[in-house]
Amino acid sequence: MPRGNVLSSLLCQYKREFKAPSFEGDLSSEASIDADTGATVLFDCRVTSLRDKTVSWLRVSDGKNLELLTVDLETHTADSRYKVDVAGETWKLSLSDAKVQDSGIYGCHVSTHPPMLKRFQLVVHPPEMRMNKEAFLESGEILSLKCAVLHLSPGDVTPELHWYRGNNTTPLDEVRGGVLVETDLLTLTSHLQVSYLI
Repeated sequence: MPRGNVLSSLLCQYKREFKAPSFEGDLSSEASIDADTGATVLFDCRVTSLRDKTVSWLRVSDGKNLELLTVDLETHTADSRYKVDVAGETWKLSLSDAKVQDSGIYGCHVSTHPPMLKRFQLVVHPPEMRMNKEAFLESGEILSLKCAVLHLSPGDVTPELHWYRGNNTTPLDEVRGGVLVETDLLTLTSHLQVSYLI
């Protein structure tokens, strides 16, 4: 076989065996992540054919400043809520006890030339309460109110939901009788029933 053909064959074989690092999935737009306050947020970044390149996680803070969170499996931030792990080709960044101020852009960075970057847009929703605020009753009717707490993930903390009347700082069911409060801590909803009004 002529020398030119041998070289050509070797180059073709080398190109087939060598694959440059790449992200898996659609990179045409940012991945959007919605989270409740207090939740643990997981960012997944799958990188194929990484070889000797490093993977870093970055955060864009204040709309312009880059904050280095991790390099490979080492954490480079003083915020202990960030952890990094790898499973096969998937690099995982976790953020525990998410807060509203954690919202922003996060990036999975691979040290190629030019660098590769996969972006994530995180929105952490603030907690809010919803309830029926008005009830028109005749004397002797039962007052029934429901309250739901939205966008709050309590984590390991057991939340307490109490009902109050006016500016009283003592829960309504401790002030008087005829009060029934049913609370579901899994859905963070509470139902108040007052059998007679005073």
